[in-house]
Amino acid sequence: MSALPISTQKPAPTGAHAPGRGGAAARSAAAKGSRLWLAGLVLLGVLCLLALLAPLAGSPYTIHTDSLTADGLPSGVGAPGHPLGTDAIGRDMLARSLHGLRATLLIALVANLTSVGLGAAVGLVAGFYRGWIEQCLMRLVDVFLSIPTVLSGLALASIVGRGTTGIIIVVTALYWAWTARLVHGETVRLRNRGYVEAALAHGVSRHTALRRHVLPHLSTVLLNVAALNGAAVVVVGAGLSYLGAGIQPPTPELGNMLADGSDSMTYAPHTLFVPLVLVIATVLTFVLIAEGLNRRNPLSERRSWLDA
Repeated sequence: MSALPISTQKPAPTGAHAPGRGGAAARSAAAKGSRLWLAGLVLLGVLCLLALLAPLAGSPYTIHTDSLTADGLPSGVGAPGHPLGTDAIGRDMLARSLHGLRATLLIALVANLTSVGLGAAVGLVAGFYRGWIEQCLMRLVDVFLSIPTVLSGLALASIVGRGTTGIIIVVTALYWAWTARLVHGETVRLRNRGYVEAALAHGVSRHTALRRHVLPHLSTVLLNVAALNGAAVVVVGAGLSYLGAGIQPPTPELGNMLADGSDSMTYAPHTLFVPLVLVIATVLTFVLIAEGLNRRNPLSERRSWLDA
């Protein structure tokens, strides 16, 4: 009986193991991430441009009594001289919205920078130097993470005062611990890598090893944290102003404009919808940037809410 021929050919890979498919999927995800990231940057640029052009829209404090109707109601969208109408007492909604957007963006950018910077510094030191330094710093982080955001925000606002500086301090105090926790975990992972341990074994100082071998690898994490943190900062900052713990009227800010608009929503809905659209657009800006950065990372396998 003749022996059956034995094939030496390996079976062709199928599915995710097929050659080129993994690379194609990674390139597709990176391309989609680039589009999302670019869309977020463009939207952020448009919002910043509108905020910079706010003085051209006029004063947000001027009361235009002639813009009120015979019944004393505010003008609606498209009124002559007031493209977005007026608020309940006759102030131009376009001017107030752009000045309010400027205040919201200023709070978001400055508070985001300070909270991410402080949190990154604490997380780096705690994760790299370990020992009693790590225990002390991370227990402090746990204390801040255990405090309810809204209640602690209202309490801090009553202590540091209301206004732009006060709300920046409050938001920074509320969000630095989240960044510290994330950076700490990533720093511990990098601290145990072979190249870091080899550098320390060859006499490189811990400060130099931290600066040269750990910090550069945290850039992607810090960018993602900053983008997502920016969205949260916008919501919390506007929420505190809405509750009366942030910037106070008559100074326009999107949060206190939402509070004013909710009072006049029944007879002037545009006073609520205009600042609401700007808040949503600002939050969406940071979300798109964060999602785009995440998709551009080839090591990320997290499924996104934007996936089809």
